[in-house]
Amino acid sequence: MTGSKSMTGLQSMTGHGRAQQIEEGLSIDAEVRSVNNRFLKVTFKLHESLAFLENQIEGLVREKVRRGSVHVTLRLSGGSAAMANKVSESTLKSYLDQVRSGVGNGYGSGYTIVVELGSALQLPGVLLPNPGPEPEKLTALTLSTIGQALDNLNRMRQIEGEQMGKELTESAAKVRAISDQIEARAPNVLIDYRKRLESRVRSALAEMIPTVGEIDVLREVVQFSDRCDIREEIVRLHSHLEQFHSALSDKESQGRRLDFLIQEIAREANTIGAKANDATIAHGVVSIKTTIEQMRELVQNVE
Repeated sequence: MTGSKSMTGLQSMTGHGRAQQIEEGLSIDAEVRSVNNRFLKVTFKLHESLAFLENQIEGLVREKVRRGSVHVTLRLSGGSAAMANKVSESTLKSYLDQVRSGVGNGYGSGYTIVVELGSALQLPGVLLPNPGPEPEKLTALTLSTIGQALDNLNRMRQIEGEQMGKELTESAAKVRAISDQIEARAPNVLIDYRKRLESRVRSALAEMIPTVGEIDVLREVVQFSDRCDIREEIVRLHSHLEQFHSALSDKESQGRRLDFLIQEIAREANTIGAKANDATIAHGVVSIKTTIEQMRELVQNVE
């Protein structure tokens, strides 16, 4: 893995998108917000006239979003969206005609008849429910608007994902650089240990044994080497970093895979820290683990 420049398909799970369309006086306002979640969860706040579209809207969301908690708000206004009832003029005229006919036949003679509009509107059949916009047009306009809002959401998520990709690439390069330093330091750990061991043994046995057998020292060094050998962990760590870089470069966002690889990188770092009996290596492991935690926080918000 070389350099810190990365072309990435990462998408953040956090974003916001909005769109509005107006057609024949009918206005649809769609707003979509998303935050991180291990799975895909879709919630709604819809105008009552759009409730019948909930399943279709959720299907559209699932086509464009793979992970995250997504909240969809749809507002309907203008035109017949106010859903005001209509007055049946023919029915109202019929009532008035009957009143006039009664007066003409002598009913209520000598009295002034006043018709209150409010009372008249409460008569059966005078107010007719507004049928609202045609379902086909309402469906097409709504789905088109929510589609635009989702596209705007994903654009924002992509922009944030690109920035996250750069930070993750730089962090992975930092982990690799530190692990290279650890790998270079590891052989010196055995050399230093052998020198310290020889010095301690010679000092302790100087009065009893003129010389310390080379085979005895060698045996102890080999046992120490077996206990502290971190070559396999270094190889696996480098392999995980290569896979991590590959996942960052994938055309599709690979949040789950990155999360798994972060766990594996952390596992190898912990093992190296436990096995390597050396202050310099221990300091390097602490730096790696600090960087890994920063990477983990970012990866948890990757789709």
